[in-house]
Amino acid sequence: MHSFWSAGMTTLTVSGAILLAAAGVTHAARPREHRAVLRAHRLLPAPAFVAPATAVAEVVVGVSVLAVLLTAPAAATPPVTAQAALYCAFAVYAAVLRRRRADVPCGCFGAGKVSWAVVSRAVALAAGSAGCVALGPAPDRWPCLAAGLVLAMANQLVLAWRGATEGKPRGAFR
Repeated sequence: MHSFWSAGMTTLTVSGAILLAAAGVTHAARPREHRAVLRAHRLLPAPAFVAPATAVAEVVVGVSVLAVLLTAPAAATPPVTAQAALYCAFAVYAAVLRRRRADVPCGCFGAGKVSWAVVSRAVALAAGSAGCVALGPAPDRWPCLAAGLVLAMANQLVLAWRGATEGKPRGAFR
């Protein structure tokens, strides 16, 4: 049973690391957009400083988790703990933003307005990372790495599908 849970937590951790690194690269590549979104949130002081700091943190933590899980899984605790903490902070931030200013853009992967789905995703990825710290990475990590990649891609496909169908009649899916 332990290996089942360990594999699940490792899969969520990998998925979270991929999404984190991709978000950081996107934020670093589009600094003006990232600063504008943070300004619209009106929750953090000095978006000019916070925006690059969050982009760097996302890339460093995401890449560190992936590198350690690929090369030395026994040493995964520090970067995976940092990832869990970062996703906890994102979950709290997104929940506060959803309650105070639900009409502002989310800033994560073109998700549009901040939603409870964004909060739930952050909570799930924080829990998966914390579970990976508690249980340790799965002994057979390669299937978990592949599954984490598939989950991260599925996240992007859902957002792309949502964006492609936004404003179009959906028939039974209304």
